[in-house]
Amino acid sequence: MKKEKFIEKAIEEILNPTLEITKQYLEVLEIEIENGKPKIERYENDFSDDIVAIYFQIKNENFFLEIHLTKNSEIDSVWIQNAHKTYFSATSENLTYSELENLLQKELTEGWSKGELRKNGKSTHTFSRINYEPIKSQSYELNNHLEILLTELEKNSENIIKLTENANAYISVCKYQYISGNAGINFDNKLIERLAKLNLGIDIDTYIVGKPIK
Repeated sequence: MKKEKFIEKAIEEILNPTLEITKQYLEVLEIEIENGKPKIERYENDFSDDIVAIYFQIKNENFFLEIHLTKNSEIDSVWIQNAHKTYFSATSENLTYSELENLLQKELTEGWSKGELRKNGKSTHTFSRINYEPIKSQSYELNNHLEILLTELEKNSENIIKLTENANAYISVCKYQYISGNAGINFDNKLIERLAKLNLGIDIDTYIVGKPIK
């Protein structure tokens, strides 16, 4: 019942804003509606000891309105959560997709083999690729995304290292940065050490999105 109370309070803040920052965001951004209510992307009960976080999908955008509530169901703060897409990727001009898949030994992968027809049907791929993306929701902080992905890769680290020796393997990040948001990126030494143990580099593409607040 408590979760429903938090959600109800967060929705009320969207429909009848009490904070000026909420009003500023909603002047330039539209929350996506699902079944007649603001669409919730994610509910996070353990954001901190005292705070619950609820993430709402913004219409036609790759980022989220994040509402924090105290455990007493009071609105604490509102801001934008940038969207992050992180996945393991390996490419090769010599190995097929199936061979890359056998090396990776993970489910829910996607990709193609060198020589296969592209989706547009007009040309063929000049190299093979396999992608592994265990976290589909883009509403997590970048470091949280990376920690979850690395934890999954570490479960069969020998396979990952073998892949890096036989293909171009790395972590790929797509960051959808809200134009009026915080653009900083920081990796602590522990995360860097985990990447190094898996013999992985990281590639980050940043896209500036959305309308600035007035």
